[in-house]
Amino acid sequence: MGKKETEEAIGEARRGGLKRLDSVEALFADLNADDTPEIDEGSTNVYADLGRPGADEMQAKTTLVTKISQAITARQLSNDQAAAALGLTLAELGELLAGRFRGYSVDDLERLAALLDEASR
Repeated sequence: MGKKETEEAIGEARRGGLKRLDSVEALFADLNADDTPEIDEGSTNVYADLGRPGADEMQAKTTLVTKISQAITARQLSNDQAAAALGLTLAELGELLAGRFRGYSVDDLERLAALLDEASR
């Protein structure tokens, strides 16, 4: 809200044009009135909810990258150590952990996750 809109809202409030609510319950009732947009509960796959092609594959990749990230953290590996264990450059590891993993197949990510499991033994 800009300065002009704020000043207009203050003026409207002073003129008594804004709705005053007596309680928090009244506020919630007003917020839940019929003019409130419907909220649809999503599934556990945000890619499917968004109608993206290959949603199941993207969800599987996301799960694997999360597993890789958690394994790196749990093993307290530095980025250098993690990249070396995975056979990646620091830049590739950074891209992967930042969620840019479209270029990887599910098999590639499963292999990387397995490498971390082997490195911890």
